[in-house]
Amino acid sequence: MLLYFHLETLLPRLCAFLVAMALHDAAHLGAAWLLGNRAFKRGMAAAINPLGRLDTLGLAMTLFGPYGWSKPLPIEASQFLRWPRLANTLVYAAGPLMNVFLGIVFWWLNFTLPETFGARMETLDVEMWRVYLQYAVIVNVMLGLIHFLPLYPLDGWAIWKGFLSPGKQRKLAQYERHALVLVLFLMITPVGQWLLSHGYPYVAQVIMYLYSL
Repeated sequence: MLLYFHLETLLPRLCAFLVAMALHDAAHLGAAWLLGNRAFKRGMAAAINPLGRLDTLGLAMTLFGPYGWSKPLPIEASQFLRWPRLANTLVYAAGPLMNVFLGIVFWWLNFTLPETFGARMETLDVEMWRVYLQYAVIVNVMLGLIHFLPLYPLDGWAIWKGFLSPGKQRKLAQYERHALVLVLFLMITPVGQWLLSHGYPYVAQVIMYLYSL
Protein backbone atom coordinates (compact mmCIF):
# COMPACT_ATOMS: atom_id res chain seq x y z
CA MET A 1 0.00 0.00 0.00
CA LEU A 2 1.18 3.52 -0.69
CA LEU A 3 1.85 5.74 2.30
CA TYR A 4 -0.57 8.36 3.56
CA PHE A 5 -0.24 11.65 5.47
CA HIS A 6 2.43 12.68 2.92
CA LEU A 7 1.72 16.16 1.56
CA GLU A 8 3.67 15.52 -1.64
CA THR A 9 1.12 12.86 -2.66
CA LEU A 10 -1.96 14.78 -1.52
CA LEU A 11 -2.81 16.18 -4.96
CA PRO A 12 -2.72 12.87 -6.88
CA ARG A 13 -4.66 11.19 -4.07
CA LEU A 14 -7.40 13.81 -4.12
CA CYS A 15 -7.55 13.78 -7.93
CA ALA A 16 -7.86 9.99 -7.94
CA PHE A 17 -10.60 10.13 -5.32
CA LEU A 18 -12.61 12.85 -7.11
CA VAL A 19 -12.45 11.02 -10.45
CA ALA A 20 -13.36 7.72 -8.79
CA MET A 21 -16.35 9.16 -6.91
CA ALA A 22 -17.62 11.18 -9.91
CA LEU A 23 -17.70 8.06 -12.11
CA HIS A 24 -19.01 5.99 -9.18
CA ASP A 25 -22.02 8.30 -8.87
CA ALA A 26 -22.41 8.54 -12.66
CA ALA A 27 -22.71 4.74 -12.77
CA HIS A 28 -25.43 4.86 -10.09
CA LEU A 29 -27.36 7.52 -11.96
CA GLY A 30 -26.92 5.94 -15.38
CA ALA A 31 -28.19 2.61 -14.07
CA ALA A 32 -31.13 4.35 -12.38
CA TRP A 33 -32.09 6.06 -15.62
CA LEU A 34 -31.75 2.88 -17.70
CA LEU A 35 -33.96 1.02 -15.23
CA GLY A 36 -36.71 3.61 -15.45
CA ASN A 37 -36.01 6.02 -12.59
CA ARG A 38 -37.10 9.24 -14.30
CA ALA A 39 -36.45 11.33 -11.19
CA PHE A 40 -32.73 11.13 -11.97
CA LYS A 41 -33.10 11.87 -15.66
CA ARG A 42 -34.05 15.47 -14.87
CA GLY A 43 -31.23 16.24 -12.44
CA MET A 44 -28.42 13.97 -13.59
CA ALA A 45 -25.93 16.67 -14.63
CA ALA A 46 -26.12 18.47 -11.29
CA ALA A 47 -26.08 15.27 -9.25
CA ILE A 48 -22.78 13.97 -10.64
CA ASN A 49 -20.89 17.19 -9.87
CA PRO A 50 -18.14 15.74 -7.63
CA LEU A 51 -17.48 19.02 -5.82
CA GLY A 52 -21.14 19.51 -4.99
CA ARG A 53 -21.50 15.97 -3.69
CA LEU A 54 -18.47 15.88 -1.41
CA ASP A 55 -19.09 14.61 2.10
CA THR A 56 -16.71 16.16 4.64
CA LEU A 57 -16.18 12.96 6.62
CA GLY A 58 -15.96 10.82 3.50
CA LEU A 59 -13.35 13.13 2.01
CA ALA A 60 -11.35 13.13 5.26
CA MET A 61 -11.02 9.35 4.97
CA THR A 62 -8.62 9.85 2.04
CA LEU A 63 -6.03 10.90 4.64
CA PHE A 64 -6.16 7.41 6.16
CA GLY A 65 -6.38 5.21 3.10
CA PRO A 66 -7.64 4.75 -0.47
CA TYR A 67 -11.32 5.04 0.36
CA GLY A 68 -14.11 7.42 1.25
CA TRP A 69 -17.62 8.30 0.15
CA SER A 70 -19.74 11.13 -1.20
CA LYS A 71 -23.18 12.26 -0.11
CA PRO A 72 -25.73 9.42 -0.44
CA LEU A 73 -28.00 9.51 -3.46
CA PRO A 74 -31.73 9.62 -2.63
CA ILE A 75 -32.57 6.51 -4.63
CA GLU A 76 -35.66 4.62 -3.47
CA ALA A 77 -36.90 1.25 -4.71
CA SER A 78 -40.40 2.73 -5.00
CA GLN A 79 -39.15 5.05 -7.79
CA PHE A 80 -38.79 2.10 -10.16
CA LEU A 81 -41.86 0.96 -12.06
CA ARG A 82 -40.74 -2.65 -12.64
CA TRP A 83 -38.98 -5.04 -10.27
CA PRO A 84 -38.21 -2.28 -7.76
CA ARG A 85 -36.06 -4.36 -5.38
CA LEU A 86 -33.96 -5.87 -8.17
CA ALA A 87 -33.59 -2.45 -9.80
CA ASN A 88 -32.50 -0.93 -6.48
CA THR A 89 -29.83 -3.64 -6.09
CA LEU A 90 -28.51 -3.15 -9.62
CA VAL A 91 -28.35 0.63 -9.22
CA TYR A 92 -26.39 0.53 -5.98
CA ALA A 93 -24.11 -2.23 -7.28
CA ALA A 94 -23.29 -0.20 -10.41
CA GLY A 95 -21.10 2.28 -8.51
CA PRO A 96 -18.70 -0.23 -6.91
CA LEU A 97 -18.56 -2.28 -10.12
CA MET A 98 -17.57 0.87 -12.02
CA ASN A 99 -14.71 1.42 -9.57
CA VAL A 100 -13.44 -2.15 -9.96
CA PHE A 101 -13.55 -1.72 -13.75
CA LEU A 102 -11.68 1.61 -13.51
CA GLY A 103 -9.08 -0.01 -11.26
CA ILE A 104 -8.36 -2.60 -13.94
CA VAL A 105 -8.19 0.10 -16.65
CA PHE A 106 -5.77 2.27 -14.64
CA TRP A 107 -3.66 -0.80 -13.83
CA TRP A 108 -3.42 -1.52 -17.56
CA LEU A 109 -2.47 2.11 -18.28
CA ASN A 110 0.20 2.02 -15.58
CA PHE A 111 1.96 -0.83 -17.38
CA THR A 112 1.13 0.12 -20.96
CA LEU A 113 1.87 3.85 -21.24
CA PRO A 114 5.68 3.60 -20.78
CA GLU A 115 5.87 0.81 -23.35
CA THR A 116 3.60 2.62 -25.81
CA PHE A 117 5.09 6.12 -25.72
CA GLY A 118 8.67 5.24 -24.85
CA ALA A 119 11.04 8.18 -25.28
CA ARG A 120 8.18 10.63 -25.75
CA MET A 121 7.33 10.21 -22.07
CA GLU A 122 10.70 11.69 -21.15
CA THR A 123 9.26 15.13 -21.86
CA LEU A 124 6.48 14.50 -19.33
CA ASP A 125 6.63 14.28 -15.58
CA VAL A 126 6.61 10.49 -15.69
CA GLU A 127 6.92 10.07 -11.94
CA MET A 128 3.90 12.30 -11.34
CA TRP A 129 1.78 10.24 -13.72
CA ARG A 130 3.01 6.99 -12.23
CA VAL A 131 2.06 8.13 -8.73
CA TYR A 132 -1.36 9.24 -9.95
CA LEU A 133 -1.99 5.97 -11.79
CA GLN A 134 -0.89 3.94 -8.77
CA TYR A 135 -3.30 5.81 -6.53
CA ALA A 136 -6.03 5.61 -9.17
CA VAL A 137 -5.68 1.83 -9.18
CA ILE A 138 -5.69 1.48 -5.40
CA VAL A 139 -8.45 4.04 -4.78
CA ASN A 140 -10.80 2.53 -7.36
CA VAL A 141 -10.26 -1.10 -6.40
CA MET A 142 -10.57 -0.45 -2.68
CA LEU A 143 -13.60 1.80 -3.16
CA GLY A 144 -15.26 -0.91 -5.21
CA LEU A 145 -14.65 -3.63 -2.65
CA ILE A 146 -15.35 -1.59 0.47
CA HIS A 147 -18.63 -0.24 -0.89
CA PHE A 148 -20.00 -3.78 -1.09
CA LEU A 149 -19.79 -4.06 2.70
CA PRO A 150 -23.31 -3.93 4.24
CA LEU A 151 -22.43 -0.98 6.47
CA TYR A 152 -23.78 2.58 6.46
CA PRO A 153 -23.02 4.82 4.52
CA LEU A 154 -21.63 2.35 1.96
CA ASP A 155 -23.57 1.01 -1.02
CA GLY A 156 -23.75 -2.47 0.45
CA TRP A 157 -25.97 -1.05 3.19
CA ALA A 158 -28.44 0.30 0.60
CA ILE A 159 -28.37 -3.00 -1.31
CA TRP A 160 -29.17 -4.91 1.87
CA LYS A 161 -31.95 -2.50 2.88
CA GLY A 162 -33.51 -2.80 -0.57
CA PHE A 163 -34.51 -6.40 0.14
CA LEU A 164 -36.31 -5.52 3.37
CA SER A 165 -39.87 -4.37 3.93
CA PRO A 166 -40.45 -0.63 4.61
CA GLY A 167 -41.07 -1.37 8.28
CA LYS A 168 -37.80 -3.26 8.67
CA GLN A 169 -35.97 -0.54 6.76
CA ARG A 170 -37.17 2.07 9.25
CA LYS A 171 -36.09 -0.15 12.13
CA LEU A 172 -32.70 -0.75 10.55
CA ALA A 173 -32.20 3.00 10.09
CA GLN A 174 -31.84 3.25 13.89
CA TYR A 175 -28.53 1.41 13.64
CA GLU A 176 -26.97 3.57 10.93
CA ARG A 177 -25.01 5.58 13.47
CA HIS A 178 -23.50 2.39 14.91
CA ALA A 179 -22.63 1.14 11.42
CA LEU A 180 -20.86 4.42 10.69
CA VAL A 181 -18.71 3.97 13.81
CA LEU A 182 -17.72 0.50 12.58
CA VAL A 183 -16.79 1.90 9.15
CA LEU A 184 -14.63 4.56 10.79
CA PHE A 185 -12.99 1.85 12.91
CA LEU A 186 -12.10 -0.12 9.78
CA MET A 187 -10.71 2.92 7.99
CA ILE A 188 -8.87 4.78 10.76
CA THR A 189 -7.64 2.42 13.48
CA PRO A 190 -4.44 0.34 13.13
CA VAL A 191 -6.51 -2.86 13.33
CA GLY A 192 -8.70 -1.85 10.42
CA GLN A 193 -5.72 -0.55 8.46
CA TRP A 194 -3.94 -3.87 9.01
CA LEU A 195 -6.94 -5.86 7.75
CA LEU A 196 -7.32 -3.71 4.64
CA SER A 197 -3.60 -3.61 3.84
CA HIS A 198 -3.34 -7.41 4.08
CA GLY A 199 -6.35 -7.86 1.84
CA TYR A 200 -5.05 -5.66 -0.97
CA PRO A 201 -2.22 -7.99 -2.18
CA TYR A 202 -4.83 -10.65 -2.97
CA VAL A 203 -6.80 -8.12 -4.97
CA ALA A 204 -3.63 -7.11 -6.82
CA GLN A 205 -3.01 -10.74 -7.76
CA VAL A 206 -6.49 -10.97 -9.30
CA ILE A 207 -5.92 -7.77 -11.30
CA MET A 208 -2.55 -9.04 -12.51
CA TYR A 209 -4.23 -12.24 -13.66
CA LEU A 210 -6.87 -10.25 -15.57
CA TYR A 211 -4.12 -8.09 -17.08
CA SER A 212 -2.30 -11.19 -18.33
CA LEU A 213 -5.33 -12.56 -20.20
